[in-house]
Amino acid sequence: MNRMSEKTMARTNIAGCHPTAHAAMLTISKLGLAVIFLTHLTARGAETPAIAQAEDGTIQLPARLVTIHGRTVRYEPQPHKNTIGYWTRVEDWVSWDFTLTRPGTFTIAVTQACGKNSGGSEYRLAVGDQALTDVVPETGAFTNFVERVIGTVSLPKAGSYTLSVKPIKKPGLAVMDLRAVTLKLKAD
Repeated sequence: MNRMSEKTMARTNIAGCHPTAHAAMLTISKLGLAVIFLTHLTARGAETPAIAQAEDGTIQLPARLVTIHGRTVRYEPQPHKNTIGYWTRVEDWVSWDFTLTRPGTFTIAVTQACGKNSGGSEYRLAVGDQALTDVVPETGAFTNFVERVIGTVSLPKAGSYTLSVKPIKKPGLAVMDLRAVTLKLKAD
């Protein structure tokens, strides 16, 4: 069944799934039957192994490998975007899993964009038992990306980690567009 029939009364997207990222539709017919059409419905990150640390010690966490936690935030794959966007709800957040083989102290940089009159969102970036807070500056447009160092963290043990980015407050239209988080191993 490729099309909704004339008897269809309602349809909705499944919460947390965006129609451009996933094809998910709930159809309720006049007969009271509910049919769910699912094609390529997976939790982002569920089938992707943890991101590995590069030989130089860098850990690159790109938007395309993010795990989404929320209703509106999503990955935007268009080449001019390649970002986590539509971040309009302060309750939505994102995370990445990675494997650390070379422990140490890392500088954390975010590659982000923020449109006019949307700056000022505060967020918390957490990894291990450490957290950094930052305020998102405007960059002039949601397509004008800049890399900014927001702090350092110490990860003293090899192993599996999760890095999360959670908004604290959002005074403008959106939190930010986030293209990547990079952890750069500092020289000893």
